[in-house]
Amino acid sequence: MFFTNVIKPTHLCNLACKYCYNDDVRDPVMKEYTLRRTIEQTFNYVRKFEGQRLVSFIWHGGEPMIAGLKYFQQAIEFQGEFGHDVKFENIIQTNGTFIDEKWINFFKIANFSISISIDGPASMHDAFRVDRRGRGSYEKVMSAIKMVKDAGLPFGVCVVISKANIDRVEELYDFLSQERLPFNVIPLNKSGSARDHFQDVGLDAEEYADAWIKMYDKWYDSDRDYVYCSDFIYKTRAIMMGRPMDCVGLAQCAGSNISVDPVGDVYPCASLSGHADTKYGNLTEYDLDVLLNSSTAMDYRNRKMDEQCASCKWQHVCHGGCQARAYKFFGDHNRRDYYCPSLFKMYEHVGHRIEQSAIALTADHSIKSLITSNCSQ
Repeated sequence: MFFTNVIKPTHLCNLACKYCYNDDVRDPVMKEYTLRRTIEQTFNYVRKFEGQRLVSFIWHGGEPMIAGLKYFQQAIEFQGEFGHDVKFENIIQTNGTFIDEKWINFFKIANFSISISIDGPASMHDAFRVDRRGRGSYEKVMSAIKMVKDAGLPFGVCVVISKANIDRVEELYDFLSQERLPFNVIPLNKSGSARDHFQDVGLDAEEYADAWIKMYDKWYDSDRDYVYCSDFIYKTRAIMMGRPMDCVGLAQCAGSNISVDPVGDVYPCASLSGHADTKYGNLTEYDLDVLLNSSTAMDYRNRKMDEQCASCKWQHVCHGGCQARAYKFFGDHNRRDYYCPSLFKMYEHVGHRIEQSAIALTADHSIKSLITSNCSQ
C-alpha cells in the first residue's frame, strides 16, 4: 500500500502570498504528543495491509519550517521508533526562506526531498509571493534553491499558474530550464486569500488549459532545454498506460491520502483543512483506522461518479478531477473539478501529440524512456 500523510505542523507563515489557499486561521504549532501520535498511527494503519507498504510524509503548512528544527528532529526519532518495518519517505513543501546550513545538514542526514515554491523569474514571482510588508521573496527563494542544489539534495519546485505569469508561460519554461529546476505546475484554488479576489489572481478553466498546453508543448518538443515536470510526466504516462498517475486523477484518492493539521484533526486532503464538514475526527481521541471508517471519511472515500464523467473518453484517467477543488469551488466534493474542462483539453492535447509522433500508446521505447526518466525528482 502506498499511503500519503500530509502533516501540517502549523498554519502560520512568514509570507503573505496574495493567492494563499489556506482557509484555517488557527495558529498553534503541533505539540510533541500530537506529532508522536500522528506518526505512530500512520504506521499502525499501513501495517495492517499485506504486500509492499510505503508511507510518504509530506510536511506542509502554512510554512512548516516555522515549527523549528527540533520539531523535525523529533519527527525523525518517532519515525525510527514506529516505522522500523515500513518503508517511508519525507518531503517538505516550503517557501525556502528559512533554509540555512543547519537545515541543509538536517535534510541530508534525514534524507528529505525538498519542494520549494517559485513562480518564475522575479517579475513573475514577486507579483504575488510577498512578505507581510509587501516585499518580494524571489532573492531569498533563489538563494535557498542554490543551497539545496549545491548540497546535492533531491529537490523540485512548485509553480502556480496565475494572472502573474499566464501570458509568459513560454518564458517561464525557459527560466525553469535554464536554472535546471525540476518542477510541478498547479492552478490556483478558490480558497484562502485567493477567494476574495479570485478574478484578479485566478484563471478560468480555458485560460489554465491554454497556458498548460503552451508549456507542455515546450517540454514535449524540448531537447537540450528539457527539464523534468511531474504533471506533464503523469498526464502523458496516464494516457500511455490507461490509468491515472496522480492523486488528481484517482477515482478514490481519499482511500490512500489524509492530512493532519496542527491540533491532530484529520482531513481527506491538505486543501480541506479547517472545514468542519470535511473533518474525520481527531487523532488524539481516536485511532486512525476508526477515523478512516467514520461516515465523513467513507463519503470522501466513495466519491460518486458524475453523469458527464461516466460518458467522457478520459474518465478512466481523470475520474472527475480533484475533489478538493470541487469542494472549494462548488461546496460539493461529488461535483466535477472546476478545472474539468481544462483536464479534458489537456488529455485531448497530450493524446494528439502522441498520435502525431506516430507512437503506439503502449509500445514505443523512446517515449517511454522519456516518460519514465527522472521520476524520483
